[in-house]
Amino acid sequence: MRRFRILSIVGIFLWVLAAFSFCLAFDKVKFVAISDPHISIPQQKGVSDGFKLGLKTVMLTENVVAEINKIPDLNFVLLAGDLTQDAEPWNIDELRRILDGLKVPYFVVLGNHDLSLVPHEKKDQPVSLSKYTVAGAFIGRSGGMVPGMTYYSHEVAKDLVLIGLDTSRAQVFVPEAGLNDFGGRVDEGQMRWLEGVLKKNQKKTIIVLTHHSLVPWHDGDVKNHNYWRWFWVDNAGDVRGLLKKYGVRLVFSGHRHISTRYQNVDDIFHFITPAISTYPMRYTVYEVTPTTLSWEVKDIPAPQEVWDLAKKNFLANKWWRGPDHPETPEGDRKYLEFYESPGTMKGKVKVK
Repeated sequence: MRRFRILSIVGIFLWVLAAFSFCLAFDKVKFVAISDPHISIPQQKGVSDGFKLGLKTVMLTENVVAEINKIPDLNFVLLAGDLTQDAEPWNIDELRRILDGLKVPYFVVLGNHDLSLVPHEKKDQPVSLSKYTVAGAFIGRSGGMVPGMTYYSHEVAKDLVLIGLDTSRAQVFVPEAGLNDFGGRVDEGQMRWLEGVLKKNQKKTIIVLTHHSLVPWHDGDVKNHNYWRWFWVDNAGDVRGLLKKYGVRLVFSGHRHISTRYQNVDDIFHFITPAISTYPMRYTVYEVTPTTLSWEVKDIPAPQEVWDLAKKNFLANKWWRGPDHPETPEGDRKYLEFYESPGTMKGKVKVK
């Protein structure tokens, strides 16, 4: 009888200890994901409204910040890269001014437009900065960066770890493409750092934020239609393998300029984030628990004439059309459907 009583007391103690430990971990965290503001102050030479609404980027980013500030119980904001037009110091200052208006902490990662471009005969050397200088403008609460690095990890809630990766690499001009190589890679040094962070936090929930995707989103991304292979990381398989090894379930990226949706590849949920600067101009509100992730996609408020212009320029652009998006009524329908993704405006997945 005494033995039974002792075992009961031990059992109750262990149950209380487990319950107490569980209570210490995060219960529910709400955050917003935005991407690709491509901030270009209107006074800058050469800024115009094309597929990217360059002249409207400041207004659109200010509007999304105002909307985010209305969301109750929000914990933080993620910004998945392409912060500026081309790493111009005045655009960095402008974006920092706007983002500092957020009422919650925000975390950024670098995109292919956030580092100095390689000059070539068709374009003058732009006044752009080293990516280490760009990252340095977003150290601490204002961006999440840490001194001397372009990637980081932070425990943003109890047992919830955010890892921000740097997928940017030298943007060399490719003559046959007529544009700069906008691809990405996670270099060897960062891979070693990543494994160390994953190993240290493998019993926690981990969120990975990156600019370039770790998976393709269209058949053209695989077949390199219009150099679309540059939309996802060169060594994506290696990075996915490392994340799978340590049980990571959630990855958020930008760069692709399509509306929110996800893929489950090797038990990892890859979510894509819509761009602020291009049609359909959206942001996504997420709620994550230790077992689920739910989301809702929202349009960024803008005057009707801005929406009309964004859609007009979107339909007129040929480069962003997939091989299955010819300039026909049916092709336009498929083109719009691919970028708008009307079936994924809300959703919920089990992540554990």
